[in-house]
Amino acid sequence: MESKTYVLADGVQVRRETFGLLFYNYRGPRLFFLPSQDLFDRDFFDGRHPAADLIGAICTRHDWPRKWIEDRVEQVLTLLESKGLIHGQSVC
Repeated sequence: MESKTYVLADGVQVRRETFGLLFYNYRGPRLFFLPSQDLFDRDFFDGRHPAADLIGAICTRHDWPRKWIEDRVEQVLTLLESKGLIHGQSVC
């Protein structure tokens, strides 16, 4: 997985809920529920934390296969990007 950082798109806010994260898009307005439990933190989307660091942190907290975590994180980030909620930037 290419290492990227992610930021919220303009007009999008995110907050922590018991099920995971709730994204609110003011351009809609539209809500998007991400049932991720504790895998993602809203601070991840500040553009300072590479996806590789997130994957490493999840591996530390959970005894799951690294490949499964990588695939799931990539799937979620791709979905959020396709919905226009976040933008990825390559880490140089």
